[in-house]
Amino acid sequence: MSTTSHKLAVILAAVYFAALAVILFWPFPVDRPIDSALMQVITWLHNHGLPQWFIGYRKVEFAANILLFIPFGIIVALRLHRRLWWLSIVIAAAVSGAVELAQAIFLPQRVPAWSDIVANTSGAFLGALLVLFVWSLRRHRALRASRNMV
Repeated sequence: MSTTSHKLAVILAAVYFAALAVILFWPFPVDRPIDSALMQVITWLHNHGLPQWFIGYRKVEFAANILLFIPFGIIVALRLHRRLWWLSIVIAAAVSGAVELAQAIFLPQRVPAWSDIVANTSGAFLGALLVLFVWSLRRHRALRASRNMV
């Protein structure tokens, strides 16, 4: 990785973690300004044939938490040795648990939930799996290239 690419990666990671901290420690739920619009979209989808069980506010929130933590898993897994990739999931679970505890203690308008810890950890797991997949592809290509040279 070039110096410029490395600097850009560090800047993007810093921006991501800063934005994540703002979202996680905002004094009230960050989706509050759009929750009525989101409910209208979900209702519209239900009225136009989407089954009730398929999508709901809680499922959208759960999926958003997963998506929010995919970069977490990517960034942490990339910083660890390849054999320790799994620590990114442990770190995500610990951070998520600490955040939920902090929300319970210091942010009375936020609602801490075990499901948030599960979703956040799942997102980090998916991010770490993406890193493993890319590492595997790169290793496979390198092995194939070395075999072709012989």
